[in-house]
Amino acid sequence: MRYDQVAKINISIPQEILDDIDKLSREENKTRSELLRLAFKTYLEVLKEKREEKKKQKRIENAIQIQDNIRNELGHIDLIQDLRKWRDGRK
Repeated sequence: MRYDQVAKINISIPQEILDDIDKLSREENKTRSELLRLAFKTYLEVLKEKREEKKKQKRIENAIQIQDNIRNELGHIDLIQDLRKWRDGRK
């Protein structure tokens, strides 16, 4: 993967984690930088998905609330009975 602009940063990592990164970099034949870029990219994608899922869940909760409000305002409606009447009227 190539990037047009690359910034260099300094980070602090506990030695145990760095040892794991180095071991994995040898196993995967990748540099530390490649592994860390992939890890950060994956983390950002997962975080984005979680946020989108939260938004989706909030929209679902709002839709349920709207349905509950409509149901409360209209009272009990037997939709199956109404559907049967509509079907019978078409015959």
